[in-house]
Amino acid sequence: MYDALLPVAQDLNALDATLAAPDGSTRVARIAAAFDETARRISAATQAAVDDRERLELQKLYRGMIAARRIVLTLHERHNARSAVGF
Repeated sequence: MYDALLPVAQDLNALDATLAAPDGSTRVARIAAAFDETARRISAATQAAVDDRERLELQKLYRGMIAARRIVLTLHERHNARSAVGF
């Protein structure tokens, strides 16, 4: 379910460096896509959940993936805004 995050794990672990990298926009796009794919897989697993408890736990994971994607994109936007004004 989380395989899509493996290729971007290093970029996530060093997110400050990823944001500041010359190819940061491309790397952030890959991170966002990995969170999207992971959320999609979790959503599919939620549909196959055998009980309400499992379904609730998977829904929490899904919301976490969506939130993580949003956080990374927000940090990227803020980094770009700071860079544009010279800070």
